[in-house]
Amino acid sequence: MNPSSPRGRLRDALLHVGERGHVAEADLSAPVENALRELAVEVLGERSRVELVIVGGEDHRWGRNLGLRLADYDVGLPDLLWCADESGLPPQVRESCPTLGQDEWEAVLLVSKLILRVLESEPEPVADDAARHRQRTPRPARSVGRERFCQALAAVAERADLHQDELTAQLRTTLLDFASETPDNQDAAQHLAVRRTGQQPGARVCLSRSGFAFAQVLLSADGCPVPGCVLDAFPELTQDEWNAVIQVTGLSLLAFEAEPACAAG
Repeated sequence: MNPSSPRGRLRDALLHVGERGHVAEADLSAPVENALRELAVEVLGERSRVELVIVGGEDHRWGRNLGLRLADYDVGLPDLLWCADESGLPPQVRESCPTLGQDEWEAVLLVSKLILRVLESEPEPVADDAARHRQRTPRPARSVGRERFCQALAAVAERADLHQDELTAQLRTTLLDFASETPDNQDAAQHLAVRRTGQQPGARVCLSRSGFAFAQVLLSADGCPVPGCVLDAFPELTQDEWNAVIQVTGLSLLAFEAEPACAAG
């Protein structure tokens, strides 16, 4: 892995969140948040709201895991994207990507949610602080399905030797192995393709029909109003926080694209 660029540093930091180890949450958070800010300056400039997102933990009945969350609202980004699954195609996105269909927009949101979910850590047993300190148990390693999906994502950026069709097949297969083969997931996987474009091509996660990159679609939604279906579930969510969700999701996907030729050299 070559974390020499902001994309590479963010990719490296996101992949570390789910690895086995004794690493404290604060030590996992800082590299992700620093890399997000660095890439946001490069891509978004003064529009960036990524400081509203942190790497944080959530306790479930099956254990505690780490992932990308809104700092003040205490909700995971995948949960917010899940609520937006059936939201209408924003006019701003339609203008930027004129041939994008509603079904493709929904696929972008669903797949993005799964990508953020796979980058989370595996749940570990919930214990009180004293027990956690005594046991010093390592964070659980990624499951086989989660690990293969992560490897397939990283390969898009790092495996220039693989044909785009091979990368596409790996990504679709590992997505369904991780997320289960529900009709919605199967349909979304068919919208997913790895494409190399341009005279000095770099691989990107794209929509198979229209060809738009997932990161491109999401970042074009920056600044769009919070969908009503999201506000129904999270009525106190602010516009800045929704902007942060879209921006961080788009930048996370950008981190799993191959470097532009000019930057890679």
